[in-house]
Amino acid sequence: VFRLSSSQPPDLSPSSPSVVKIFFSRKPSGGASGNSPKDKMGDDGPISGWMRKFVADQKPELKPWLRCDGQGKFSYIEISVKGARHNNEDAAYGDGKLFCVFDGHGGKHASSLLKTKLAEMFYATLQENHITEDAQLTQGTPPNVVAGIDAAFTRSQQLMPTDMPFAHSGSTAVACWVHGQSPTDVTVFASCLGDSKALLFNSETGAIPSVPMRTWDEEMKSLASAGVESVGRAETNCHNLTGGLVVGRDGVASGMDKDPTGVGFREYKLLRERHKFSSTRRPYNISNMPGEERWRVLDVEPTRALGHKLKREQPLQHPEIHSWHVPDPRTDILMLSCDGFFSKEAFQTPDRVTKFLTDPEGYCADGSLFQGTCLLALLHRLKEAHTLPDPRSVTMAQLFDKIRDVVYGKLSDDTWTSAYESAYQYLKAFARERPVPNIRTSPAKTLLAACYLAVLMVSDDNVSVSVIFLDGVKRFNGQRIEIGEMP
Repeated sequence: VFRLSSSQPPDLSPSSPSVVKIFFSRKPSGGASGNSPKDKMGDDGPISGWMRKFVADQKPELKPWLRCDGQGKFSYIEISVKGARHNNEDAAYGDGKLFCVFDGHGGKHASSLLKTKLAEMFYATLQENHITEDAQLTQGTPPNVVAGIDAAFTRSQQLMPTDMPFAHSGSTAVACWVHGQSPTDVTVFASCLGDSKALLFNSETGAIPSVPMRTWDEEMKSLASAGVESVGRAETNCHNLTGGLVVGRDGVASGMDKDPTGVGFREYKLLRERHKFSSTRRPYNISNMPGEERWRVLDVEPTRALGHKLKREQPLQHPEIHSWHVPDPRTDILMLSCDGFFSKEAFQTPDRVTKFLTDPEGYCADGSLFQGTCLLALLHRLKEAHTLPDPRSVTMAQLFDKIRDVVYGKLSDDTWTSAYESAYQYLKAFARERPVPNIRTSPAKTLLAACYLAVLMVSDDNVSVSVIFLDGVKRFNGQRIEIGEMP
């Protein structure tokens, strides 16, 4: 689709003058100034008061990472917490138009490499193919931006190390290009590789909109096309296996358990075709946690990932890319996240995350809060489910207190207990705020609360998330504000 140069690419990182000149010379379309009343995020800015003190008081290994950036065309917030893991293997990237979240596994070398190289390879590919204006990005078959994203993944994989122990490392990724023709005409090109997630949601209701879309996927032989048209939720697919195979009387697999979209079975067939393994080789569940299923057929869980250069059977390495025309850029937000929100079913679905972000107090008063979580399944097994509070009969602060009372004594080691206590202390302070913050009024504060709520609900993974405001408003007074420990 794009010719991949074998030569060393020039310096095309977003700090490079050539890239700034090509892609970042224009002011945000229709954006308000930094002094606009819409931009006000509290008297002391987006990260202020007790929140800043909370971060300062944490031990280095527990400090969250927060960045609020209004320097580019689209303002964004980037947050990462280590959670119950010994190390934070996630990474993220943002420059005002291109945004990425990388979920590392087997070490952080792959995610750290992608943090710098994926964007560099993307911009290098565009320059080598003489794409110098925004209008050119949506031209071609496939659109130049789509071909550039796929090429960036391919070129990044070529850079992955083959030396031990770094060759053990791998990473999933979501990478999104936000293409804004005007304040009311914004298109997101969202790519996903693995079980990380990108989606649009309405900042007032939390709803994930249904939109017309086009999809390109080299693994499905549809990259060199105008895209496969469909209508569906503005949400990337998770590339993993969802259950055991559904096998007919003839012994032929026709589907997969718990796979309503068919993506899990599709990924299984792609892996089987790639690696030529026998039809008798079946997915297997590696989790013994009540309420959790983690299926694999290779020795890594996601069916798509970069890295793992020395594995005999590597995951698929091309992303699935969607284009979404944003229904209402004034109220819709783009969110990218690793799978830490969903570890141990802390949030059962992406809709649950977006519901919390738009109405934390209402979410925490929902009687179905614990349904489908591993926490409830574990307590059922221990015959202690009755110890969980009824969310409808307690305040948000009381809910956090009671969850901690039930869980804390059951945690297995100091790493988990210290991360859990840190999350609890933040949520306790968050619940005291009046009025209760949300993604519209205090976005950084609310986004960090969502990360910590995942930890409180016993997610045992790193939790990393970025939100991008699609309205073109130049937030944070056009500045970049950072606190905490960068992963």
